[in-house]
Amino acid sequence: MISKRSIWAGAISLAIAFSGCASDKDKKSTKTAADVQNSSASDASSSGAKSYAIDENMPKTKAVRTVYNLENIDAGAPQIESALKNANDGNTSSAISTLQSVTNSNNKAFLGHYDLGVLYERQENYTGARKAYEDALRAEPKFTPALLQIVRMDIRNGNINSALNTANQYISSQPDVFSHNYARLEVMIANKQYDETIALINALLKRDEANPKLRYYLAQVEFERKRYRLAEFIVGESLEIDPDDYEALFLRARIHDALSTEDVSLIPGIASTLDRVLELNPDHLEALWMRGVIYYEASNYDKAEQFFRHIIELNPSTVGAYINLANTLKTLDKGPEALKLLNKAKELAPNDGLVDFALGTLYLNIELIHLPDIKDMDRLKLARTMFENAQSHWTEKDDVALAKGYIRTTDDAIETLQAMLDAEALFGPSKDADSGNSAQENKSNESFTVD
Repeated sequence: MISKRSIWAGAISLAIAFSGCASDKDKKSTKTAADVQNSSASDASSSGAKSYAIDENMPKTKAVRTVYNLENIDAGAPQIESALKNANDGNTSSAISTLQSVTNSNNKAFLGHYDLGVLYERQENYTGARKAYEDALRAEPKFTPALLQIVRMDIRNGNINSALNTANQYISSQPDVFSHNYARLEVMIANKQYDETIALINALLKRDEANPKLRYYLAQVEFERKRYRLAEFIVGESLEIDPDDYEALFLRARIHDALSTEDVSLIPGIASTLDRVLELNPDHLEALWMRGVIYYEASNYDKAEQFFRHIIELNPSTVGAYINLANTLKTLDKGPEALKLLNKAKELAPNDGLVDFALGTLYLNIELIHLPDIKDMDRLKLARTMFENAQSHWTEKDDVALAKGYIRTTDDAIETLQAMLDAEALFGPSKDADSGNSAQENKSNESFTVD
């Protein structure tokens, strides 16, 4: 769906907080405890060691449902609900203060600790988030969502050994919590230990034959191996058991996206699947991303704008969302705001060639994108500099060729504009000139637009 040669290219690999499992291209958002407490409470783990091998001492008994202390679940419930409402309304600071008050007065309120961790992640306070998740596990050692978030943060930061040690620690200390095994599976998939992952999943399925989450992880492995048809079949089995698993639904959307290059009949269903994911989890970052791109490609720029703005609200460090929102605003003739967004992206990722390329295309389109504070010639010179920067940051042959092509286009535009300015200096403005630009320049610049 997303061409790598377009301005959207590469940005799909988001540096997103609240990431999911598996790989850098499978980033998912975190649900709050209010969303997960019912489903997580019904999840039913094995012992572990510092390796990927299946522990021969793994319990052979059938998996059992995990039961939480109801008093701890209810602890501070009204205040937690109020905090989440404030957070959803954009008042994150107030929400954090409320949750801090709840957890300080009742340290066993593990849902409060967990939600506090989610909000800290939104503020990019990863140290605070980790401590909050650890506090949730101290209050309720069976609460797998908190364990998964700690592991996912380590995976996202490339700390595979730390993630594995954390997973094994809780699996070993809580051998009856079946769902803790999911943390180990996520580490193994992230580390591309696919054969070992399948072996462990098969061993776990002997304890819980109808477990949909294990099928989801198995489908994830096959997706990473690019065996998309097999992944599609397996995730379908998972969804037959649990139709409301938003992670499995999102994986199905990704599988169909991968298959759609050869089977276009799958394309219409991708949007509806993403809509269902977002119905179940409105803050699912990658689903928001994909849905925004679909709206953009359908020329529904107002809707695309809403989705990319929401991503930035959830995670202000998502560089790709700034680029995509800027490109959306360019189509809506909001050049100055698009420039501000790209400058913010440049602050976040000064060595990202895609940011430089996006800035270059913004400056280059002097006819279609209005930047009243910058003269046309200055814009074209800035565009050339940005394309040169992109070329210096890119290493792939096709990317470098793309940058070089735009440098040549910019040089042609500079030469054309300079000739027009020289002519005007000698003979005065052309009768076809429009705001200092001649009809000839208008025609020349028609090819400069980047979709």
